[in-house]
Amino acid sequence: MKYDLFISHSSADAEAAVALVNEIESRGILKCWIAPRDIPIGASYQREIVRAIANCGGFVLLFSRSTNESNHVLREIELAEQNKKAMYPVKIDASEPAEGIRYYLASAQWVERKALGNRLVETIEQMVASAQGGERPAAPPPPAQPAKKSGISPMLIGAAAVVLLLLVGGGMVAWQQIEARRLAYEEQVRKEQEVLATAREQERRSKEKEERDKRAAEAAKQEEEKKKQQAAKEEEEKKKQQAAKEEEDRRKARLVNLPVTPSAEITIQKTAPTVETAVPGKTFFQECDICPVMAVVPPGSNLIGSPKDESGRSDTEGPQQPVVFRLPLAVGRSEISFEEYIACVNESGCQPGLPGDYGWGYGKQPVINISWNQAKAYVGWLSRKTGGKYRLLSEAEWEYAARGCAKVCPSTPFWFGSEINGDRVNYDSRLAYLGSLKTLARRRTVLIDSGEANPFGLLNVHGNVSEWVEDCWQENLVGLSADGTARTGGDCSRRVLRGGSWADEPKDVRSAARSWEMPTERRAQIGFRVARELKL
Repeated sequence: MKYDLFISHSSADAEAAVALVNEIESRGILKCWIAPRDIPIGASYQREIVRAIANCGGFVLLFSRSTNESNHVLREIELAEQNKKAMYPVKIDASEPAEGIRYYLASAQWVERKALGNRLVETIEQMVASAQGGERPAAPPPPAQPAKKSGISPMLIGAAAVVLLLLVGGGMVAWQQIEARRLAYEEQVRKEQEVLATAREQERRSKEKEERDKRAAEAAKQEEEKKKQQAAKEEEEKKKQQAAKEEEDRRKARLVNLPVTPSAEITIQKTAPTVETAVPGKTFFQECDICPVMAVVPPGSNLIGSPKDESGRSDTEGPQQPVVFRLPLAVGRSEISFEEYIACVNESGCQPGLPGDYGWGYGKQPVINISWNQAKAYVGWLSRKTGGKYRLLSEAEWEYAARGCAKVCPSTPFWFGSEINGDRVNYDSRLAYLGSLKTLARRRTVLIDSGEANPFGLLNVHGNVSEWVEDCWQENLVGLSADGTARTGGDCSRRVLRGGSWADEPKDVRSAARSWEMPTERRAQIGFRVARELKL
């Protein structure tokens, strides 16, 4: 069937659309198609709309705010555009069309219901007539009046009215069913579009995240590889520098043979004295032929640590504080020698194998390449062999013995004052301290029984080899025991070294200088000295 006008509207404007259709058709000039009125029961909603648009003469769009949100209205406009239908947009509120609708109706002549009022239908008729290129359609002639009064009985008229009411009621039910199907279809389409839009957004975000994760993983991989290469490069460079240094040390050890001052003659007892019989600074003893020579250090009190104004001072050397030593203590006159340590190895008291001598010889050279653990094994063996209580010194005992002063004396960098030179101490004398003379350095160890003894009779307390002590490392002297006992708290994965070595600059061989190494560390600069407690 051919229709003059297809009426397009959103579900929200269904009532206004029906009113407009009734108003148009009441004039008897134009025939309208409107859903769901003109969709046969059981027919496909979409198919009927497509056919109606194709067969209509013109397309009336009833536009309001809800039209912008209606997808089926936009599809109807697209079909009308494809079929080249004349479009008559009618505004029923003040809303403006959205992008899609505005695009299709850009050239259409809009009319407003509010502005035209009762002249709206007449205006639509004129627009249709103008589009068809003809005159305004004439109204059909009125029906002829009957010549005479009907002879139908009132009963028949009543029955016909009942039948008419039933037909109208059935039509209304059918219209409601069609409208319900249309609304359900629109809701289904809306939900499907929402699901599709959500899925697309999730897919987009997932791809973006995947790409970000991929870039981050690649960057992390490159950074890790860069770090590995840098670490390998640094390790290789470190090995090269260490090898070059060792070769230089060996070369200089072969070339340099500076004179060494022998130590003064002393009388050595064969047995250990008691506290009562010991004469500090004068009593020396050796409990066996392969045991170290011990010197008796007197009881007393002195300041441990360095004053704040001492040249080369480190914050680890403070705060300076007095420590009291109430009993005399036997301290090794010198560092343990190779021959003394080898005796422990030979009697299975120490780890098998000889420490490396760096090509400088064994005998009375100080044992080097000794770890803190190996030093502890040695004093254990010596105690078992002699029956005396041998041990490592605490760092407070070591500094008190190195200073060689049994009372609070002026705190000087070295036991002999502030002036240092290569004749008195075996250190890297190429470097100056407080203007001291720079000389050619030995760059190796010297014999344990050489050099000048301090007031307590001890040799080489400055330089030659750094000496292990009992204490665990702590960053300063806070909490130092008032009686000078070792501090075994703190970081025991690091142990304290005192005295400095042949390879150190002068500031590092001062009485108060402190350093640390791991207890397993073994180097050509490290040895040790022992202590023995005296019987009361």
